[in-house]
Amino acid sequence: MKDRKPIRLIASDLDGTLYYGARELGKMTTANRDAIARWTEAGHRFLIATGRRACTRAEIIREYAIDCDIIACNGAKVILNDQLLWSREVMPPELNELCELCEPFRDELDFVLDIDITERITYQANNLIQKRFPEDLYLRQVRDYLKQPQTAYPNKVFMVLADPARLPFFLDYFTRHFQGRLAVTSSGPDLVEMSCEGCGKGAALLEILDRLGLDRKQAVAIGDEQNDLDMLQSIPYGFVMNSARPAIKAQVPYSVDSVHELIDACLRYNAACGQPSDAEDLNFPAVFLQA
Repeated sequence: MKDRKPIRLIASDLDGTLYYGARELGKMTTANRDAIARWTEAGHRFLIATGRRACTRAEIIREYAIDCDIIACNGAKVILNDQLLWSREVMPPELNELCELCEPFRDELDFVLDIDITERITYQANNLIQKRFPEDLYLRQVRDYLKQPQTAYPNKVFMVLADPARLPFFLDYFTRHFQGRLAVTSSGPDLVEMSCEGCGKGAALLEILDRLGLDRKQAVAIGDEQNDLDMLQSIPYGFVMNSARPAIKAQVPYSVDSVHELIDACLRYNAACGQPSDAEDLNFPAVFLQA
């Protein structure tokens, strides 16, 4: 077993994954926070891979004192070693076209531009968005925002649907219209997300591994939604949360109940690597294979 390489990087989704199980929405459990501390104190990397904005990293560092890098906006913006690797933006032609495409469906949806600024810029600021982000200020609508040149454009468009049953229709609708220009995915049963073509958590993770000189078998990724699948399928050790929807779980071989369970399994595996032992810890990740 001396040829087994230890795990050096764990990439985790936030909502429904790292934030799963907390009493308060959008918060981390103490068990997950403490496990990440054990992981980073052992000299390993922890990577947030989320559809949220890049400013989420600063919030996590401030609230939980966690040392982490981030794949933000589904891979459209990446920060590694406190340095911005790239920021890929959805530009005005696509944003104007999106407004036109949404016009026949005003009663069914609304969307927000994901930009690292204080205000939220929304298509129409209807109750779908207000319920999703009640604490945020919506000072401008997209068409007003596009009337003047901007210093920054969104890394991602975040869309909320009134009826989750319409998700397959809208995923197909926007994918067909923006084929080759925007990547369209979902982060929940009523959520559509769009970023520049070629962006994805999986592509970003592989680029980070290359930059760090790590083998793909030295990384583990965990998530729970459609926008996580390319990441979970990009490396040998992709894990899905047991709480994920069946359609998502069916596409990933390994499953686990929580991030802290996975981190502790990786730490045990690392400790066993290189040792002349047949210990169960060296069966990682086979012990997590779904039935």
